[in-house]
Amino acid sequence: MIKYIALLRAINVGGNNKVVMDELRGHLIDAGLSNVQTYIASGNITFSSDQDVTILRDGIDGLLQDKFSLQGQRTTLRDQAQLQRLIKRNPYVFAARDRPNMLHVHFLLQAPREGAEVALTSYKGVEKMRLDGDVLYIDYPDGVGQSQLTPRFLEQALGCMGTSRNWNTVLKLLEMVSQPSDQ
Repeated sequence: MIKYIALLRAINVGGNNKVVMDELRGHLIDAGLSNVQTYIASGNITFSSDQDVTILRDGIDGLLQDKFSLQGQRTTLRDQAQLQRLIKRNPYVFAARDRPNMLHVHFLLQAPREGAEVALTSYKGVEKMRLDGDVLYIDYPDGVGQSQLTPRFLEQALGCMGTSRNWNTVLKLLEMVSQPSDQ
């Protein structure tokens, strides 16, 4: 079985798109996933499965629609090896060490559009960004709350949607997916 991390986009944000993690965990278990765990209410899930990634992603999105009335693509999947690789490739080691809550990983729902890297350079704020395949590292030196870097800008520059997690959450998810499986 492969260990996965599912990251759900735009749930339980500002009282919108409510998903109760205990309910979601139960539905995922009923759908045949193993070792299902959730972390905080922002849509972080670890599990094991032998199913194809596309089937898994579409199945979780379908479940969100059927059980929680949430429309659209919301699920980004990475396996354990991909998560380990993106942690090793982090270009902002200082931020990860000294202010991990201000370093974010923006997980793209699909590959960025051609020219995305150039489009990102049009942003002139204090944040530093590095695109690496389907991952965008963002260092927010003044914090996310003070940033002028908007989700709309990122979506337009990248040509696709994504969901962000701070470095602390990324490390916690690696810890969770690295635990021995029940089966």
